[in-house]
Amino acid sequence: MNALEGYIYQRLHKLRRLTQFAALVFLFMVPVLNKIGVHHIIGGFYSIDIGKLVIVDPALVLQTILLTRHIFIPLLLAALIPIVIALAAGKVFCGWVCPFNLFAEMADKLRRRIRPKTVKVRNSNPRPHAHWLIFGVILTMSVIVGIPLITLLSMPGLISGQIADMLFFGALGLETLFILFILLLEVFVAPRFWCKVACPVGAALSLFRFRKTMRIHFDSTKCVCSADHFLECHAACPLQLDPRSPGIYPACYNCGECVDACQNNGMALNFRIRSKN
Repeated sequence: MNALEGYIYQRLHKLRRLTQFAALVFLFMVPVLNKIGVHHIIGGFYSIDIGKLVIVDPALVLQTILLTRHIFIPLLLAALIPIVIALAAGKVFCGWVCPFNLFAEMADKLRRRIRPKTVKVRNSNPRPHAHWLIFGVILTMSVIVGIPLITLLSMPGLISGQIADMLFFGALGLETLFILFILLLEVFVAPRFWCKVACPVGAALSLFRFRKTMRIHFDSTKCVCSADHFLECHAACPLQLDPRSPGIYPACYNCGECVDACQNNGMALNFRIRSKN
């Protein structure tokens, strides 16, 4: 790793926080502009129109195809931008843009403060079975019951919709209670379970990983941490993953916090494009 890469990696955390808050500000800005008569940008994180450019969540496109049993080419094209980003950089939307992830990371800091005994000394990587099983159940139930469950469970879509409702109508719906309920579950019962295994939006983006998709790479020859050493990369991971071991995907959303934390400890972690592990 050269000096420029090290310089960039050491600023990943600040850059990611700036991006997350900018995305949140954007969600407030759009309905405000619409309310005053500016309609060049319309929508939220379900789908958004920027001029003539339409961008749709790939999870909603998949849901629409399954429910209608038809493939709509314009809808597929509307999902092309997030799909290309996922193919190139993984589900960075989750780690760098999604407003629920920002709230969940803040809630996790609260958990660590009020429930310090739940902080793990060593992290572990969950098997992907639960991740895909839950996503499969959501899709199957959507088809059987005919209800757009992904729409109802899309945290970025729900949050953007609630922000718009608050600014337009001065009221919040039951969706806000659902979001708060999930956050409370993560604080007191199952830390970060939603983003790791339950979120259908993240699961849909995970479908677009291939062997050349950017991922966290661990170089054991550069690691200076011993078995009994405090692992800063473990402490930094928002999802309690072990970036030094294989199997961090599909849970990992390439936030780069472990890479950032590793810069003073041999620089054994970095982003790389390589064969799927």
